[in-house]
Amino acid sequence: MKTNSLILMLALSAALAFTASPTHAQLYVTTVNNDVGEYNATTGATINSTLVTGQSNPYGLALSGNNLYVVNYISGGVGEYNATTGSPINANFITGLHGPSAIAISGNDLFVANAGGNTVGEYNATTGAAINSNFITGVSGPGGLAIASPVPEPTGILTGLLCLGLATVRRRRSA
Repeated sequence: MKTNSLILMLALSAALAFTASPTHAQLYVTTVNNDVGEYNATTGATINSTLVTGQSNPYGLALSGNNLYVVNYISGGVGEYNATTGSPINANFITGLHGPSAIAISGNDLFVANAGGNTVGEYNATTGAAINSNFITGVSGPGGLAIASPVPEPTGILTGLLCLGLATVRRRRSA
């Protein structure tokens, strides 16, 4: 019986550690100096105030893994940069936009608010190719984007781990 309780406690501990762990320690900020700075998200301390330089009125940012996407309002494009070094991966990742003002990422899809074109476009996050540059139309000067992704509820995770623990207990009993 002690083994059964231990397995159940380990399953519950794993779920709590998983749901409570932080995901990022950096905060990226666009500036009026046409730069992107990097700051410690816990303390606010400057890590690198000029991580990415030479932008053209940067408005929006999105982060996926180690890729930092920067929306440049004046030049009408999106650049892709290494989030650790600030080095360009592709400074002209997406071009030909009209006043892009915001960006959001979901899986391998980038959504870009095109304030000058009154649209939101959808682009491939790996290649920058347009999936549908007029994904949403007729929006008057879109200026912000946020994506609500389905996230497993903690109770769902706990239930799954609990079932895993019980299955392990049953296998041990039958052995």
